[in-house]
Amino acid sequence: MKTKIILSGLLVLVIISCTSTKYFLPSSETINVNQYGSYINITHKRSVNIMGELISIDSSRIVVLMESTHKCVSVSISDVQRFKLQYANPKRYGWSIPAYTLATISHGVFLIFTAPINLIVTISVTSGGESAFTYSDKDMTYDKLKMFARFPQGIPANIDLASIK
Repeated sequence: MKTKIILSGLLVLVIISCTSTKYFLPSSETINVNQYGSYINITHKRSVNIMGELISIDSSRIVVLMESTHKCVSVSISDVQRFKLQYANPKRYGWSIPAYTLATISHGVFLIFTAPINLIVTISVTSGGESAFTYSDKDMTYDKLKMFARFPQGIPANIDLASIK
């Protein structure tokens, strides 16, 4: 019974590690040359959540290119309950769980001790990799949030919001 539970958990973690990435987020190696804004998930006080690319932010509003409609939406900062920002695609370590757990077969009798230790370590590393490259409203102010926008100094006058893709 325990084996089925453990194998089911491993299967779920491997599947989760294969989730899709956002096309506009850079890898961890190319963070400094990204031309797009970061991915933001805004929890609205009175409406549905807004998810997509952070285009711009000023003292009163946040402009987001919505992931679902591919259109820009302006949200008043006073209507934001909280936000979560992801500025790069996370590292995927899901493969390490089954690989390192199976590697404990070479430990012989000590497998009884080393397999659970390997499971604990690889699961914690995998979950840590998934939460890397993220900030929330607890970590930063709206002023610092500007650094992660496509247009950190505001939308230029010659750019129409409807033309942003």
